[in-house]
Amino acid sequence: MASTTIKDVAAAAGVSVGTASMALNSKKGVNEETRKRVLAVADELGYRPNKYARYLTSKRTNTVGLIVTDITNPFFGLIIDFIQQDLEARGYDLVLGISAGSITKERKLIEKFINLHVDGVITVPSHKQSADVRHFAELQKRAIPLCFITTYYSEVDAPCVMTDLSSGSYDLTRHLLETGHRSILYIVASLALPLARLRVEGYRAAFLERGLPMEADWIVVVDEPSFECGYQATGRILERGKPDAILAMNDVMALGALKRIKESGYGVPGDISVAGYDDLLYTTLLETPLTTVRQPVEEMCRRAVESLFAHIQDYGQLNEKIFLPPKLLIRASTGGERGQG
Repeated sequence: MASTTIKDVAAAAGVSVGTASMALNSKKGVNEETRKRVLAVADELGYRPNKYARYLTSKRTNTVGLIVTDITNPFFGLIIDFIQQDLEARGYDLVLGISAGSITKERKLIEKFINLHVDGVITVPSHKQSADVRHFAELQKRAIPLCFITTYYSEVDAPCVMTDLSSGSYDLTRHLLETGHRSILYIVASLALPLARLRVEGYRAAFLERGLPMEADWIVVVDEPSFECGYQATGRILERGKPDAILAMNDVMALGALKRIKESGYGVPGDISVAGYDDLLYTTLLETPLTTVRQPVEEMCRRAVESLFAHIQDYGQLNEKIFLPPKLLIRASTGGERGQG
């Protein structure tokens, strides 16, 4: 059965196709009685507008492309959920892409979004180092607005909404130093990436502020911010000796660290304190609830959508970096005061 077209709606409502189009798109020039009649007929006939036909006339598809790196991490599931809600409230649809942290997959997703004529793109950048970000230049060449979320590519001039990662890591490290921890190791991704570099800046700042020494090998770099990499990195750390504390750049990695520590016969926090970053729901449900840093995910998503739509309405605005304040959450995994001898 053929789908209902705008011509069918116009004929049934007794108006021209142009009038039907203006009524359906809430354009001026149609009186209220006619608009209501057209909308009622469209609803009765089950008319659904063709987005690509609408694109030919308005140059808008009312769709936004979203790329996240990893749906197995609940943090990114929250981002998808909040952004979808914000877009729906604006009458927009979400086209989702999963990059798995791969620049190649990210590039293909950007090509797909361009071919779908999306009105804008929100992207969680890959956690792998790459200087090849030419696919974002393709977006900008076509004047398709772009907004990064959670972190950014230094090589791409585009707005970004994220947590102040440096501040969060500073607060966390300061808490550990104030409670007597001294050998505090930090498991992070490549320091060439802002999402890792900013965290380490805050970590180092806490040591410098108190005039305390730190060793270069206390920063442990891994390939992926994953449970498995957190687990394996902790194993390597324990082969060198027992530190006072292990920090991880996200809660998923911290879970890997917890597992490896307990398998080695150590207690948390009795022998080694552990902390993460993000404040995922299950961190409070662990046998030893996890000290972490909360990222304001809902506000981050809302501000990213607002930034993107500001660019959709007026492409070429300033490419502002918005850093939202994090919140330190101290729980059982970092214990109480420690001796400082």
